[in-house]
Amino acid sequence: MTYLLKAKMMRRIKTNLKKFLESCPLTDKEKMFILSALKSQIKYPQLHPNIWKVICEIESRYKNG
Repeated sequence: MTYLLKAKMMRRIKTNLKKFLESCPLTDKEKMFILSALKSQIKYPQLHPNIWKVICEIESRYKNG
C-alpha cells in the first residue's frame, strides 16, 4: 500500500516572506500588524486564519505593484 501525505499548509511567516516584507515600503499600521503576528507565531504553531489572510493580502498588494 502506498500512502500519500499531503503537505499541510503552515500559516507561518517564514524567512523568505519576512525578507520580502522588510524590503517593502509598509505603512506603520502594516508594520505593527506584522510584528504582532511574528510575536504570536513564537507562542503558537500556526497563525490564526484571519491573521494569515491579512498577511497574504499585504504580500499580494506589494508583489503586484
